[in-house]
Amino acid sequence: MKEVNGTRVNGKRGMNISNMTINRKTWDFIQRHRDEDVRKLALRGCKDPDVDFPLALQQIQGRQKAKDKLPDYYANENILYPPTISMEQCSSSQTAQYKASIVSGESFADLSGGFGVDALALAKVFEQGYYVEPMDELCKLVLYNANIFNINNLQILNGTMEEMLPTLSEVDVIYLDPSRRNVHGQRVVTLQECTPDLTQHKEQLLEKARKLVLVKLSPMLDLKATLALLPETTAIHVVAVNGECREILLLLSHSIPEKIDYHAVNIQNGHISDFQFSNIEEMEAVPALADSLGAYLLEPNAAVMKAGGFKCIATRYGLQKLHPHTHLYTCDTPSEDFPGRQFRIVNHFHFNKKEAAKHLSGIKKANIAVRNFPWSAEELRKQLKLADGGGLYLFGATMREGEHTIIVGEKL
Repeated sequence: MKEVNGTRVNGKRGMNISNMTINRKTWDFIQRHRDEDVRKLALRGCKDPDVDFPLALQQIQGRQKAKDKLPDYYANENILYPPTISMEQCSSSQTAQYKASIVSGESFADLSGGFGVDALALAKVFEQGYYVEPMDELCKLVLYNANIFNINNLQILNGTMEEMLPTLSEVDVIYLDPSRRNVHGQRVVTLQECTPDLTQHKEQLLEKARKLVLVKLSPMLDLKATLALLPETTAIHVVAVNGECREILLLLSHSIPEKIDYHAVNIQNGHISDFQFSNIEEMEAVPALADSLGAYLLEPNAAVMKAGGFKCIATRYGLQKLHPHTHLYTCDTPSEDFPGRQFRIVNHFHFNKKEAAKHLSGIKKANIAVRNFPWSAEELRKQLKLADGGGLYLFGATMREGEHTIIVGEKL
């Protein structure tokens, strides 16, 4: 393990990162073809021997992936990009900035390395930071990009977490994003399958963190099973972007808390909605069950659904739940700040072929979803013979008394 010293690079003469050099011809090639299809470009090849073709393709592909995922990187043409796997595994700019907004202190250590998106975001809100990464080339790449962003308070440490942790000075916050791929490159989900195995290192991590340990985990994670392994969890942030769950963040403290705070966060067009509740509030909430449907149907967003705030969202917003296990809600007056989608109910009927033919006559397509329903959305679509799309939203759901119902709505 070693510390990597920083070096500024002159983009006009060429860019050098360790043994990776982007000469003038390679850089010109990247600029000429930066918006082209990388697969077609790879098949076409390059006849100029002075162009580092594989490196050029890597930079073109990285920049294209950054356009939506890392717009602040994309906006700076001097940024250099890692191989595809590191681009796929890194956080987006939005989720990295969110992480930086929920922690504070004088110093932090990112023990996960990678492309360094999280480390550079955290470095902007801490006085001193450490970035740990076993791959030498990624260390130098992150150092170069840190210089481009004028970030000079990040110490780059080349080594594994296991190597660096015993020698690391105490910091306020430790950040860890365990790899969710095994040695064969296959995706894994459970906590113990990730690398490093957090359950084997949490005591040492907490010893080095004065305030807390922040952990990023897969949105596919079983939260109940994870909390059994990590009872030190004091808060859980489920982060969605544009309605799609992207990551789960756990904040670990030095003692087992009496309650756990949940944040169901959705980042939509730059706006952050945060539905907050605690495990105690959810456990004690007693939602009203609907005897019949009101004028509106409400569907919580993906972050609320993953966080499991099924009961407290009903009591908080004065909604009626369709069934204890049907996570859809109804009311007669829509809510301005409900964390999810709202629909004006235009029709509903008991589910059978005769009723469906009667009530869906003339309807050719609809957006279909199911909640606590015996069929999948695709199976229901085939039964109803509807194409996908259009302005109508159709929900297959189970009501309070167990009857299977089709609810047709228009999105507010």
